Amino acid sequence: FFFRRITATMSEPADWEVQRDEAKAAGDAAFRAKNFAHAIESYTLALSVDPDNAKLLSNRSAAYLAKNEKSNALHDAQKCVEIGTMGNKGYSRLAAALQALSRWQAAMNEWKRILKTESQHAAALKGFADCDAALKAEREKDEAEREERELEEKADNDENEEGDELDDFFNDVEEATEAVVKQKQEESKPKPTEAIKHHKKDLGTADEQIDRLLAPNHKWRNLNPFFVLDIHHSATDDDISKRYKALSLLLHPDKNQGNPKAQEAFDEVLKAKAALGDESKANYVRLLVEEGLKQGKVDWEEATQQEQTDSTVDEFQSKAVHRIFAQFEYRRKEAEELRRKNEQKIQENEDAELNKERDSRKFDKSWRKEERVDKRIGNWRDFQKKKKKKAS
Repeated sequence: FFFRRITATMSEPADWEVQRDEAKAAGDAAFRAKNFAHAIESYTLALSVDPDNAKLLSNRSAAYLAKNEKSNALHDAQKCVEIGTMGNKGYSRLAAALQALSRWQAAMNEWKRILKTESQHAAALKGFADCDAALKAEREKDEAEREERELEEKADNDENEEGDELDDFFNDVEEATEAVVKQKQEESKPKPTEAIKHHKKDLGTADEQIDRLLAPNHKWRNLNPFFVLDIHHSATDDDISKRYKALSLLLHPDKNQGNPKAQEAFDEVLKAKAALGDESKANYVRLLVEEGLKQGKVDWEEATQQEQTDSTVDEFQSKAVHRIFAQFEYRRKEAEELRRKNEQKIQENEDAELNKERDSRKFDKSWRKEERVDKRIGNWRDFQKKKKKKAS
């Protein structure tokens, strides 16, 4: 009888084990009922008294994934595998979380690990096939985008080359195929290259244009792409294209090797063309120019009435246009700097929270471990006291 009582006392689960098992049972029931939020709460309670229980981590990972909290699911799955007592079940949780996060190659590696020991594992076979298909689709998409970028780059490079009389037709296949049919009609019209030559003649010399584009404070003046191209803001897209080609041919570094500033001036022209290449951006730039012209006229009229200027209205308008572009650029930089600081602050707060959570988890783990040891020592001392009392 005495032996049976000792055996029963020593085999009774501790309070924390009872609490853990009850919380786990509640979590399992909630998971089966698809109440994943409650399941996560129950598994978290169970893990609070037994944080290194791989089964609980595996179950909570599944609940997190079912609730679409993918990062949390991955964290629990990684810890489960790290403990190493769940075998393929743990690897399955890890693979599923990685797959949900679209980390196809990493997920395939985990599914493959399972298939090495269980070649007919249904979930692993399906997961591996799905990841392989997704990875192939992603590669095909990347390849298509790469080819598209190469075509765009080739088209941009072609635009910068000096061609013959059919230069302007190369980017329009349909127009090129109809060139022979329309030849007689086109003979009466100015040729594209003639128009470009006219623009080049109007621009003056390369050195003059380089000095204009790189004059003091040019970074602010060149915010207006119409100023850079030296063309009126009401110019048509066709006129803008011809002016750009004429100016880029005039300033091309290969043709101005004796001027070290040619490349910088050429880059300013490229940026201006890019800004006007987008219709919405071009319209926005036109609005800014219009606003500057209106303000310049108002300023000139006020100064004239007060007899405070000998400058022309054009000079006032030019200054006002440059000023309005500078103001908008300054505000854009301020907004960008504010956004960067906010992002940095958010990141710092997130890092602080993660460190705080990590330290708290580490402390709880250490504290619970010490508490269990103290409890077991206390139980053993109580048992010894009872044993001595009976012996006496």
